Amino acid sequence: MNKKDTKKWEEFVRRTQGRLKVPVLIHGDFEPMEDADAIEDYLEKTFPEPDLRSSNSQANIAGRDLYSKFALFMRNSTPENDDKLRSALKKELGKLNEFLEKESPGAYLDGDQLRLPDCNLLPKLMHIKVAGELKGFTIPDEYGDVLTYLREATREQAFKDTFTEPVKSDIKQGWMKKMGNSMRSNSHR
Repeated sequence: MNKKDTKKWEEFVRRTQGRLKVPVLIHGDFEPMEDADAIEDYLEKTFPEPDLRSSNSQANIAGRDLYSKFALFMRNSTPENDDKLRSALKKELGKLNEFLEKESPGAYLDGDQLRLPDCNLLPKLMHIKVAGELKGFTIPDEYGDVLTYLREATREQAFKDTFTEPVKSDIKQGWMKKMGNSMRSNSHR
């Protein structure tokens, strides 16, 4: 991110007060985009080469329910439900791990280069990795293919430029705000 984009990101985070949906695209003088379909259309029109689309229908839906399970777990304010929600999140991670292990033709969802499905899924996985720590959740070692997928992505320059320490801090702060009520209600028990 250049300085102009960093300022836009900071303003966007302040304006949305931690109510961000991922993925988010900030580029040029346009307003930040949060809708995955709008981001995909914009990227395809703005950067036709290399072609990031995936023709692998399974890659396009891999990990589709992962973030919703994570959000339910993180926002849960009833400690008795944590185990059930944690289990549901792990089940979704297991599905993604199985896809990566058995169906993926390379390091990423659809081969050995990042494509749009990866651009949609990786920010969500980073939220799980970074913010999950707030509730004592880490991606279990048994999901080695998911961990390898994340490790491969961290080698990409686009990933390095996107998931800087300030962004990771913003992710945690945003989730702490979302969890505020559940954290307070859990501390009173």
